[in-house]
Amino acid sequence: MASTHGVRVCRGKKLIPTRSAGCGVVRTMRASKTTHQLPQWLGFSGLLPMSAFLIGLWFWPQLTDQLVFMAMLYVGAIFSFLGGIQWGLAVTAESADDPQGPFALRLVVGVTPSLITFVALVMPPVYGGLLLIAGLWLLLLFEWQRRASSPLPDWYLPLRMNLTVLLSGSLAAVFWLAS
Repeated sequence: MASTHGVRVCRGKKLIPTRSAGCGVVRTMRASKTTHQLPQWLGFSGLLPMSAFLIGLWFWPQLTDQLVFMAMLYVGAIFSFLGGIQWGLAVTAESADDPQGPFALRLVVGVTPSLITFVALVMPPVYGGLLLIAGLWLLLLFEWQRRASSPLPDWYLPLRMNLTVLLSGSLAAVFWLAS
């Protein structure tokens, strides 16, 4: 009798490794359960600098201008990174020869956060901070509206929502403490 290679599906669509698949499949199955934990750890740990800025404003009020600028710069870097995700999705859609044409829109949306960040950093800080907060929420709205057509994993938008609430709230708290 010939042996099968890889995995087979039986009883409730459960993956069962076959003889030749060995431990590699089991290891892959275990890794897929925890794959979403790494983005969560990285995402939430990315809020630590905002906590440091808030603590700095509390203990060193003489550094208010510098800490506000650094907080805006950090939020702008994250906002630009989120734009890069859109750029990546556009490139993926284009390489898949997607005829619907979201390619150009996603490219424009992918570049916009960097441009908004630049403008926000040269504006008066309060207006620049509001611009960054609005940009984070508008980009989330863009992603939410296109969730059905995006190849994003299921964990992405809930994580993005949580991090947007915390990041924009942290930036608002920086301005509150700075006032």
